Amino acid sequence: PIPSRENDAKTLITPPGWQQHTAIVTHATQTTQTAPFIQHTRITTMSETYNPLRQSAQADKFQAFEQWLRDNGAQFPLLELRQYDAATKGNTGDECSSGSSSSSGSSSFASSPSPSSSSSANEEKKESSPSPSLPLPPSDDGSSEMRSVHATAAIPPQTTVVSIPKRCLITVEMGQATPIGRKILSSSLELDAPKHIFLMIYLLWDRKVRGPSSFFHPYYAILPASLRNMPVFWTADELRHLRGSHLLRQIRDRIDAIDDDYRAICSLCPEFPAVASRDDFRWARMIVCSRNFGLLVDGRRTSALVPHADMLNHRRPRETKWTFDDETQCFTITTLRGMEAGEQVYDSYGQKCNHRFLLNYGFAVEDNREVDGFCPNEVPLELGLDLCWGLEDDGEERAVEEEGET
Repeated sequence: PIPSRENDAKTLITPPGWQQHTAIVTHATQTTQTAPFIQHTRITTMSETYNPLRQSAQADKFQAFEQWLRDNGAQFPLLELRQYDAATKGNTGDECSSGSSSSSGSSSFASSPSPSSSSSANEEKKESSPSPSLPLPPSDDGSSEMRSVHATAAIPPQTTVVSIPKRCLITVEMGQATPIGRKILSSSLELDAPKHIFLMIYLLWDRKVRGPSSFFHPYYAILPASLRNMPVFWTADELRHLRGSHLLRQIRDRIDAIDDDYRAICSLCPEFPAVASRDDFRWARMIVCSRNFGLLVDGRRTSALVPHADMLNHRRPRETKWTFDDETQCFTITTLRGMEAGEQVYDSYGQKCNHRFLLNYGFAVEDNREVDGFCPNEVPLELGLDLCWGLEDDGEERAVEEEGET
């Protein structure tokens, strides 16, 4: 249901985990008894010991991010970002988020508290909402927050709702052009995911070398500082929830591949540890894995990080489509159906098995079925075949054993 804005009231809310002397003053709108509040947050100091920077900085960095995009020609006038705290599980429906620690819209930074807080109730791209059965510890870095992109007005089908100029994209070629990227290109280094690596190299190198002066600094500022929802970063206790699952091996393989790539690059480029630690490298790998888009740009196939476009949550069947428009030199997202004001705007991360969703994006789809009923979930089976027979060879018996895995 889409909240209307019938009542305008001011509400004092003390977020969970904050001391009682802190509060947020909000303009809230309420529709029905069960509908959430949609808040436009202003911060008010309720005591001399309260530091409002935590929340105001969170809103300010998204406003700065949106302004940076608009200043460089990006357009998304019909969209806005809404934020949910960790307890709501995305109270607008059944969306799945992976990298949605990002911004969206054109106007305000809206947030929806949990029901207890209100008086009523293409390949791998995009951090997701933590699983209810695996509660993650609260984080001060904003990574536990869930966000979604919503329409601010009715949108007809076949409407371009996002347009991001090429200059705002981070591409594989940009990573290859860095000093470290050039060394990797000129070497015979074999890496697990070369395109991902070059995106990671640019992200890590640019953040370290250029810092706040980087052109992409507003984008870096809204990326999650941690990715605790992704199994690569789970603790041993959390991984026990996957006991018996083939995913445990895939997680171990992914960690080993990331660490092998890091050691190989450090061996080739002794200066690289000063740019990124192993933990930084793991973080960058999963940022890129969950957010990159495979694109055809000016006839050349590449991968790219696309600020703002990586904010949309996942849903099947797809309701939007994206491409790089060679004529306008922009990455665009276009609606495939009409959308109502307030409705969440989704992307499709593709038809995938749940182990890929969880490993690469940090969520799983409860009923992972296509419209035609097909379930893309995979069940790996390890089969062993023993063939034994007696062969006369100098009076000895031979046994032949073959093993295969499917």
